[in-house]
This record gives sequence, structure tokens and C-alpha cells, in this order.
Amino acid sequence: MQHSPWHRWITLAIISFSGGVSFDLAYLRYIYQIPMAKFMGFSNTEIGLIMSTFGITAIILYAPSGVIADKFSHRKMITSAMIITGLLGLVMATYPPLWVMLLIQVAFAMTTILMLWSVSIKAASMLGDSSEQGKIMGWMEGLRGVGVMSLAVFTMWAFSRFDPEDPNSLKTVILIYSVVYILLGILCWFFVADGVNPSDASKPSEKKAFQFSDILSVLRISTTWYCSLIIFGVYTIYAILSYSTNYLTEMYGMSLVAASYMGIVINKIFRAFCGPLGGIITTYSRVKSPTRVIQILSVVSALTLMALLATNNHPQSVAVGIGLILLLAFTCYASRGLYFACPGEARTPTFIMGTTVGICSVIGFLPDVFVYPIVGHWQDTLPAEEAYRNMWLMGLGAVCMVIVFTFLLFRKIRAVSRETENVASMATESLGQ
Repeated sequence: MQHSPWHRWITLAIISFSGGVSFDLAYLRYIYQIPMAKFMGFSNTEIGLIMSTFGITAIILYAPSGVIADKFSHRKMITSAMIITGLLGLVMATYPPLWVMLLIQVAFAMTTILMLWSVSIKAASMLGDSSEQGKIMGWMEGLRGVGVMSLAVFTMWAFSRFDPEDPNSLKTVILIYSVVYILLGILCWFFVADGVNPSDASKPSEKKAFQFSDILSVLRISTTWYCSLIIFGVYTIYAILSYSTNYLTEMYGMSLVAASYMGIVINKIFRAFCGPLGGIITTYSRVKSPTRVIQILSVVSALTLMALLATNNHPQSVAVGIGLILLLAFTCYASRGLYFACPGEARTPTFIMGTTVGICSVIGFLPDVFVYPIVGHWQDTLPAEEAYRNMWLMGLGAVCMVIVFTFLLFRKIRAVSRETENVASMATESLGQ
């Protein structure tokens, strides 16, 4: 059924907002770690365990989420995912014990990853033809960021209305997210199409996409590992940046509310604007290669992390600290907007592209599993200076890994390009004879 352009763009906005904000309760500690420890009674190590529980479950569910996207109604999956996530938030607002929080995180992973991750991407892609995919995916990333940013600013405003010692402050934030999730789920029911064509199941190409032999063939391709480890390194920085609020509070003495607003700027606003900037750089600068742009951004990240390490022991100017973290956030989010372009630049065959992206997601997002418990343990057991020094060193190691693997990937891309050009040249010469 054909819809008017306005209906299509409203649908894209609803899908994007849903896909973006659905993770915010699972990642609540990105902005509210200190209130979580104060009002919910968890240690930093326990909060890290809560985060890693979500991460481990998510890693397991990324691959089957693609099967869900191909086999089930998009409307039913997205609607039910958002409403169930909202209901789980209502349970979370009761400040449950640790074991219940761990179960909630497992359930969050099932709703946001298994039921929503691939479904939302495919549902958005089906809103346009092949010539519009770049535009649609670019707008989707931007709209996700706008949704996350808007809701984060509103909840932070609501949080700041309460007395700093009032436990209802964090509860109100959780309730707002829960209600918004349920409302978005209802909107998805009226705007999102089913997106499943029964005749597709009979196509050989669809059957081929789920053969185990394809997974093995993807794992044998070197560029799969290069792309995966590039994502791994960038995502490690993404996870580390979530500790910006704690860093500014503990090392520079910023108030919790002021540091939380900075956390929103770093983790939400920059996500909305810096992601699309990566694409603009590749489009309008001389550096057309996404891989090369990520490499350049990683060099800037390395220099920024060295500066953070240099100022870590003697923090003096909060403006300098904020400036360095904002620069690191820019390089990270611009890279995040580009790293899934690497498999395409490496000329990954179309019939295994979905499998490649799934494997890259599994390997690349592994920092979700280990970064939070490790940094949380450092926060609980080490002086603040030493804990954050270790954190920045972890980030520096990750960035160096990105520099190495972008170099290897770009070298491979050039080799493939030269080989293609030689084959084309030989074909032309043979035709001329």
C-alpha cells in the first residue's frame, strides 16, 4: 500500500525515536550512576554488573534478531517491544533488589535487541527504494539522536526539580521513560507496516542468508575481523565516555546536576550531531574513505587521551577537562556514524552483508560485557585518580587498536581496488584485440 510522503517521514521518525530511546533505561547509569548508587542502594561494582548483564545477553541476541526481522510482523514486534520495555520500567521504578534488576536487564535485552534492533533497521529501510537507503539511514541515525537528546533533557529537568536527597527524583525519571515507551509503542501500531512478504520465504537468496556455511565463510574473510575490531575499539571509547559525569564530579568537584547536564551534552546531544558529521566529512572532504576518516579521528582521539592522562593527576581547569572530553566525544560519535560503512567499502558481497554486519555487531559490541564491571571495580577499590587513569589507559589501548586495524583494512581495500582495475584493464585490452 502506497503512503503519502508525510506519512513515510512520520513513520521513520516514530521508528527512529523508538529505536533510540528504548535503550535509555537499560543504560540509565550513563547519566544517573550516582543517583542509582544513592537511591537504589547499589555499589559501583554492582551497577557495572547490571550493565554487563545487559551486554552479555545482547551479544547473544544480535544474530537471531535478524531472523526475527525477516520472519515476523514489524508492527507487532516493535509495538510489543516498546510496551513491554515500558512495563519493565514500571517495575524498575520500585527500586527492586539486585537479582530483580539483573532479570530486568535480561528482559530489556530481549525487547530492545531481539525484538527491536534489526526489526527497526529493516522497517526503516523498507520506507524507500535502493537509491534512498543512504538518505533514510542517515536521517534515522540523526532522528534517533534527536529523540534521545530531547527525552534526556526533559528527564534531567524533571530530576533537577527535586531536592538532591529526594529518592523520588530518580523514580520520576524512570516513570517518564516508561510512559513514553508505552506511548511510542501505541503509535508504532498505527504507523508501522507489517513488512513481511510470505513469498520471500521461498526465494533461494533468503534461504541462503541463514545457512551456517555462510557464517563460516564470513569468518574466513580477513576484512570481517578488521571491521569488527575497528567497531570494538570505537565502542570501547563510547562505553568509557559514559563515565564523564562521574569523572567531572569526582575529579573536578562539579555539582551532580551540572555534571549530569554535561553528561547529556556528551552522551546525547553529541550523538545527535556528530554521527551525521562523519558522513558529511566523507562526502565533501578530500578523504572519501570512511575507513581513512575513522583512522584520522582515532589519531585525534589518541592525542586527546594522552592529554587527559597528563591532566588526570593534577586537574585544575574544569574548562580544559570538559573541552578534552567533548573532543573525545566528537571523534567517537563521528566514527560511530561511519563504522558500519566499512564492510561496504571493503566490497563485502551483498548476499553475506547481513551476516557480516551481525558478526561485526557480536564482536564489536563486546565492550558492553567487560568495560562497566571493570571500571566499576576500579571506582570501588582504587583512589579516584588511579581509577580514571586506568580508564583512560584502557581507552588509549582501544584507540591504538583502531589505528592499526583501519591501516590493515585500508591496505586491503586498496589491494582489492588495484586487482579490480587490473582485471578491468586486461578485459579492455582483450576486447581491443
